[in-house]
Amino acid sequence: MNSRGQKGIFGQKIAAGFLQRQGYKIETENFRSREGEIDLIAAKDGQIVFVEVKTRLSNSFGLPEEAVSASKLSKMQLTALKYMKQQEINHDNYRFDIVAIEIDKAQKKAKIRHYKNIE
Repeated sequence: MNSRGQKGIFGQKIAAGFLQRQGYKIETENFRSREGEIDLIAAKDGQIVFVEVKTRLSNSFGLPEEAVSASKLSKMQLTALKYMKQQEINHDNYRFDIVAIEIDKAQKKAKIRHYKNIE
């Protein structure tokens, strides 16, 4: 896992598997629009969940969830609106989550934290 992109892809796979085990259905991965990108779009209990995945190999630069700025959240919100418009989704039963992943390469383990309904 040398590059930032590989780490992100690996973390996103871990997050998708985690969410699926929690009963979420992954609808879309890496949805992009001019406004921004959303890592995972999932559904559970009739609610759409827009998920930002942050992965770290160490805490040298802080916890993964600390990397989600107000600016990133704003871009996610605009991108979510674009997604719902494209998919012709006309309800407001959605939320934004963060899945934070810390990978311990030595022990080949990952700590996963799921923050629901972030604002």
